[in-house]
Amino acid sequence: QDNPTVTGASTTNGGAEIEDVSSIKFRAPRDYASQQRAVIAEDYATIIREIYPAIDDIYVFGGEELEIPEYGRVFIVIKPTSGETLSAVTKNYIKKSLQNYRIASLDIVIVDPEVINVEVVSVAYFDDKKTLKDNAAISASVRRSLTNYANSSTVSKFGGAVRYSRVVGMVDDSDQAITRNNTSLRMRRDAVALLNTAASYEICFENAIKQDRDVATVYSSGFQLLTNGVNNGVTYYFEDDTQGNLYRFHLDENNEKVIDDKEFGTVDYERGELLIGYTNPVTMVNTTVSNSIIEVRAVPLNQDIIAKRTVALNFDIAKSDIVSLIDTEIAGS
Repeated sequence: QDNPTVTGASTTNGGAEIEDVSSIKFRAPRDYASQQRAVIAEDYATIIREIYPAIDDIYVFGGEELEIPEYGRVFIVIKPTSGETLSAVTKNYIKKSLQNYRIASLDIVIVDPEVINVEVVSVAYFDDKKTLKDNAAISASVRRSLTNYANSSTVSKFGGAVRYSRVVGMVDDSDQAITRNNTSLRMRRDAVALLNTAASYEICFENAIKQDRDVATVYSSGFQLLTNGVNNGVTYYFEDDTQGNLYRFHLDENNEKVIDDKEFGTVDYERGELLIGYTNPVTMVNTTVSNSIIEVRAVPLNQDIIAKRTVALNFDIAKSDIVSLIDTEIAGS
C-alpha cells in the first residue's frame, strides 16, 4: 500500500493583523451607532470595514462637497492594507455588498486615493561609550522606532500629518546612547509611466515644495524614452533647475551629469505641482523601478507634511535614508 503524500499549502498573505485594543475602543461605538444602515458618511465607513476588513483607512464624503457639486452621490476613497488601490473586482464586490444597507436613491462611487509617501533622511549621532551596539544596530533601533510611529493612528490617514517634531523626538528616543540627530523629511510620488505611449504627466504633492537657489529640490528615478523615435538605451533622470523648470539629463562614463533637455517640464513650487510633456508629449519605454514606476521626490517647504481629505499619507521607512555615526563632538571624545 502506497503511503499518502502531503503537499503543504502556500502561506496566506494580504490579511490584516489582529485588531488592537485602542482600535476596538474607537470603532465599536461607531459600529453600534450605524445600526446596520448607511445614512451618514461614518455609517458607510463602518459597514465597509465589516464587508472588506483589509482596509488601512477610508474616507467618505457626499458629492455636494465637491467644487462642482454632484448631488445624489456618495464618494468613497479607500486605501487598502496591501498596495495603494483596490482592484476593479474588489470595488464591484464592495458596491454590491452595500446594496442592502444604502439609501436606494444614492449612487456610490469608489475612487482611488492619492498617496503621498513620506521618507525620513536622518543622521543619528551616538555615544559609543554608552552602548555595545555598532552603527548598524543603532540605525536598526531608529528604524524600529519610526516604524512604530508609522503604524500609529496619527499617520497613514486621510487628512493626517507627519509632524517633524515628533519624528525628531522619535529618533532621539530610539536608544539611550543617541545624543542628537540631524533629520529632515521628503515627499515621494510614485508616477506610473504609460509605456510606449506619447503622454503628458501631472504630479501633485499637495504640499508646497522648497525652492532652493543653489540645489535641486525635485528629482526622479531613472527611465528610458524614445528620442527622435528611437530608444538609445540611455537611462535618463530629471530634476528642477531652481527656477521653475525641469530638465532631463543622463550620467556619462565618468558619472558626470549631461543635460539633454532643458525644457522637459515645469514645477510650481507654491502649489507643489509638476507638469511633464505638456508642450511635447514624452514616450517612455522603460523604468529602473519595477511596475513602470517613476519615483519623484521633493523637499517640502514646511517641516510638517499634511494630507488633505482624499490624500493618504504613507510613512515609508523602508525607503528612508537613516544612518548613525559616533558623536565626536561630545565632551571627552
